[in-house]
Amino acid sequence: MLDIDLFTILAEIINFLVLAVALYFILFKPIVKRMDENAKRREELLTTAEGMKQQAEEHLVLIENRLNNLDKEIETHLEEAQTQMQAESEALLEATQKEAESILIEAEKEIAKLQQQEINEFHDELVDGILNISRQVLTQTTPAEVHDNLVNELIEKIWDMGKEDMHQVRTVRDSLTDRVPTVHVKSAKALSPDQQRALVRPVSALADRNVNMEIDIDPELISGIQVRVGDLIVTNNLAMELNKLKTDIEKSIDESLQYEA
Repeated sequence: MLDIDLFTILAEIINFLVLAVALYFILFKPIVKRMDENAKRREELLTTAEGMKQQAEEHLVLIENRLNNLDKEIETHLEEAQTQMQAESEALLEATQKEAESILIEAEKEIAKLQQQEINEFHDELVDGILNISRQVLTQTTPAEVHDNLVNELIEKIWDMGKEDMHQVRTVRDSLTDRVPTVHVKSAKALSPDQQRALVRPVSALADRNVNMEIDIDPELISGIQVRVGDLIVTNNLAMELNKLKTDIEKSIDESLQYEA
């Protein structure tokens, strides 16, 4: 039979237990504690990572929403810019059209003004030409009897004035300052002595004094005579009658031009 020493075995067991307890407190417990701490730290890291992941996902959603909104904002801004550009283009086009219309209106006014000036110049030249031709024709063709008749009519006119228009008579006499005033006579042709005597009598009666008579030949009168006594001018000649026709000639030309237009 084996000789078993129970005391020794018991001592070994006790030593083993003591060693196991010592190893537990010296080695295994710190390891377990560190493992627990590491596990706790891993849990915290996992929690933190999960939170960061959630935040990242939230940020990603925000970024995606922002990108979607940004596309809409860009599209809105582009539409607004396009609308503004179109409005500015239309405004510029309208302003340009108005400016062009204004320039065209001013140009038309200027053209009409120039045309009217040309018409007026042509009108004046035409009237003057007609009067000049008429004056030349009358100068060449009017018989001497017409001149004599015009002179006689003027003499009668002065006689009648002295009888009928006393206000005019007083005005003439008041305008004469010389004791023997000079009567200025223009005649288309030379006056005969009889015509001069016939003229001086009514003029002297009109002036109520003797007068001197200064006679100038003026072919521009065509036929007839003009007398100036003080401030009074008495005219009876074809040039005067021709000038009276100037208005009728101008009116006739205007009507003809309007009809052609």
